[in-house]
Amino acid sequence: MKIIRVILKHSPARATCWIHLHHNLYADSSDSSFNKNENVENLKSESVSSHHHSSVSSLSGDGEGEQRKRDSEYENDVKNKILEASLNFVAEHGWTKAAIVAGAQSVGYPGVVSEMFPLGGSNLVLYYYSVCNDHLREYLIERAEAESQDPDKQKSVKLFIYDAMETRLRMIIPYIDKWPQALATLTLSKAVPTALSNLLILVDDICYYAGDRSVDLDWYVRRIALAGIYKVTELYMLQDKSPDYEETWKFLKKQLDDAATMYSCIQQSEQASQLTKEISIATFTTARNILGLNWKR
Repeated sequence: MKIIRVILKHSPARATCWIHLHHNLYADSSDSSFNKNENVENLKSESVSSHHHSSVSSLSGDGEGEQRKRDSEYENDVKNKILEASLNFVAEHGWTKAAIVAGAQSVGYPGVVSEMFPLGGSNLVLYYYSVCNDHLREYLIERAEAESQDPDKQKSVKLFIYDAMETRLRMIIPYIDKWPQALATLTLSKAVPTALSNLLILVDDICYYAGDRSVDLDWYVRRIALAGIYKVTELYMLQDKSPDYEETWKFLKKQLDDAATMYSCIQQSEQASQLTKEISIATFTTARNILGLNWKR
């Protein structure tokens, strides 16, 4: 285990191979001694073959780049598998490294693999946030395609946005008791950039599939407004004890109605409109520069 810790610190990709070796050797404790010895020989053979391939690949830049890409993809697959399993232990351990250790062990990896997640519980929260965004995107794509094919199913932009935000907020209900802890972990300095990235992706997806293809300054205003509404509704939801969070959905609707009214008023005042747009642009530009990404589709 000490060897894996050292390798994890200096070369995560190599550590993943060590962990994979451990996983394959001991995943089935019912194997006979003969089978285990055969597995060892096979894994040794694979290791030698892999080392030879890596050595040959290193002779050319392209081969080395492909090897690094495969290593990175394999490492990400292992991490995602562990994090997905770790969600089953959030109710017991919260959004902590202990949940990751339990998750890793439940799918046959040693607990030391948690060293692959330097942010601990924050890595688990960020993973779940990203997965929820992916699920919402799939849902929005299906909704948008269905509405384009059947005009009778089309909703107003505001209703589409309301439905999207409610759908996304409902995804935290399974972990609502532990969600305050999840939000707290995202305030850690090293977690903030990715947390901001996830929020911007969320609101951009909602606006895009709601039909916002604008390229003017309003592009920024809408996304900043939705990001604020989402976060304030998320906080409201944490203290809502009404059946099926009925009060939360009323609160969300009121926030969207108020935002629409305010936006209309701002548009009527040229000075206020310009100031709002400048603030929104500055906010999004700063976030984009921090993350090093281009958010406009």
